[in-house]
Amino acid sequence: MNWSLIRVDRNKSGLHNGWLHAALVGPARPALIAMTLAAMALGISLESLADTNISGVVTDSITGKPVAGARVSLASGQTALSVGTSEADGVFRLFVNLPVKPTPQAYTLEVSQPGYGAQARNVVVTSGQADQLSYKLSLPRNEAIGCIPDPGRTVVIGHVRAPASATHDLALSERVRAVLEHDLLTEVQKTHLPPAQQPSVLACPNALPRTLKEHSDWARALKTDAFVVGAAEPVSSKFKVDMQVTARYAEAASLPAMVSTPAMNLDLPSSADLGRAALEPIMIALTRAYLNEARYAECVEFSMAAEHVLGKVPVLIELRKSCQIKLPNRGLLTGGVQ
Repeated sequence: MNWSLIRVDRNKSGLHNGWLHAALVGPARPALIAMTLAAMALGISLESLADTNISGVVTDSITGKPVAGARVSLASGQTALSVGTSEADGVFRLFVNLPVKPTPQAYTLEVSQPGYGAQARNVVVTSGQADQLSYKLSLPRNEAIGCIPDPGRTVVIGHVRAPASATHDLALSERVRAVLEHDLLTEVQKTHLPPAQQPSVLACPNALPRTLKEHSDWARALKTDAFVVGAAEPVSSKFKVDMQVTARYAEAASLPAMVSTPAMNLDLPSSADLGRAALEPIMIALTRAYLNEARYAECVEFSMAAEHVLGKVPVLIELRKSCQIKLPNRGLLTGGVQ
């Protein structure tokens, strides 16, 4: 049978044109006929749907680098409307026919990839147009989930590698955290530093940089002033920890500071001592954070507290001078450092 035109009753179908010019010269096209009949049955105009482009980029929350092969889907409620994957540069593009309505329509854009926590965000489409030209989705690594420190001055103890001879989990990150917290807070509190300026310490045992550059990436991603990882070596019944300390506000290309602690009994934080070599880069990182955030009075106060703990340190002296110069009333402090 030859078809040239399909006559459609405009009043019943809602189609914009009374004649659907289907270009069906020769054998009929069943798919187009079926689509037309379905639209007529539902009372939907073919012109009320629009090809909507939903595109963006998927990145790693630690490094900011693109994530390839991530599954990306656009859903309405529990119904997936379009599914795709991110390319080598992290870019994804979804094309989906969505109703052209003047009122905003909400959809869910979901992204997932093994090794990362899934992410979802709202997409609003109005008259067939998405509310953004490009959607940026940052996937958190599994090892970073649950490792966001509280606001304020913070130190995060990442992965501390156990000796090869260890036969069970030694919970070294948590034990080093307890020692640092005791060492740091006990001494800082002696200076009468206000509680709001006293740093907190968090253990994040799965946080392990894969490259040297990732040390600073981790510090910035976790928004922590000092990020510490290390390796423990047994010394009799104690442990010595070789530590790598990275400052959040250090230059991106700078390598982490390499320091070692004395042999410590990690089961007794109150008697263990990280030593000056380990505390110094951490205290410098905390002081530099105040300078970078333009909190100059707190910078002066904390540098003085750090000096009380460590003695004279040239870097701390220079940081304090930089902060004092920025003070509107030089020499006036807001806290109670003696």
